[in-house]
Amino acid sequence: GGLVYTYAQLGTLWQRPDLFDQAGTCVALMEGRVDQDENFDVIDGAAGCILALAALHRSAPSQQALALARRCGEHLVARARPQAQGVGWHSRLEPDAALTGFAHGAAGIAHALLELHALTGEERFRETALLALRHERSLFSPERNNWPDLRGRPQTPGFKTSWCHGSTGIGLGRLASLRHLDDATVRAELTAALADTRALGLGRDHSLCHGDAGGLELLLAAREALGEAAVPGNEPERWAATMMGSADARGWLSGVPLGVETPGFMVGLAGTGYGLLRLAEPRRVPSVLVLAPCPGDPPSRVV
Repeated sequence: GGLVYTYAQLGTLWQRPDLFDQAGTCVALMEGRVDQDENFDVIDGAAGCILALAALHRSAPSQQALALARRCGEHLVARARPQAQGVGWHSRLEPDAALTGFAHGAAGIAHALLELHALTGEERFRETALLALRHERSLFSPERNNWPDLRGRPQTPGFKTSWCHGSTGIGLGRLASLRHLDDATVRAELTAALADTRALGLGRDHSLCHGDAGGLELLLAAREALGEAAVPGNEPERWAATMMGSADARGWLSGVPLGVETPGFMVGLAGTGYGLLRLAEPRRVPSVLVLAPCPGDPPSRVV
């Protein structure tokens, strides 16, 4: 899925039709693996595949990609399990609880299913997405202004302010889904996610996954979607300036134990740089944290 997304983005950015052919090769390799998925999520499961395939299909329409995305959606619908309210997914990561959050939980899976509904028009995908959101909403803590991280201790959960778990990623998921689902409840959730991210999301490390760059993306995406009423003035730029001031004082902190500098994307320097690049060129650089399609027109093929 990650390769499909990368080829689709670079094919558009560099105007390289051959890269869409490479994406198609990857799609073919994925076709026999959907039923083996026991993770279901954005990072390592069917939800992430749906978003990658949707990005490819929007850039270079592909019946092969659309058919596989539909199979991934059918897999998610079939494996959804009833919860006290709504539905969720019990994965290899946490067999004993249906997780919240974007990377591994309901927010990301619901976003993927809403995208799939938009592509296919099949109501079962939207209905399952809404049930997943009902489950996640039932766990919201007004006192913490956040959603619990149920990994490892479902009865006594903690709270994270990051893309992978907690308010930042859930806020990004709701923002990305606004064109499919925009009501007072979603807007209230966005307000909560922004408030918690502003209060607690800056200063841990500089990574996309669970650091400052993830919070930067939420502010930038909210300004793009909601305007300055939600994110006033140059707040994303001031957030980035604080990040860079921290780096000047302490060095770049990666999202690994002790903040050891590492070159990787989600927890390392590449992702931190990508987040800053997106702030500089938001019309050219897509939001990778929600696997958004690349802006711009796909390349034309020379016959």
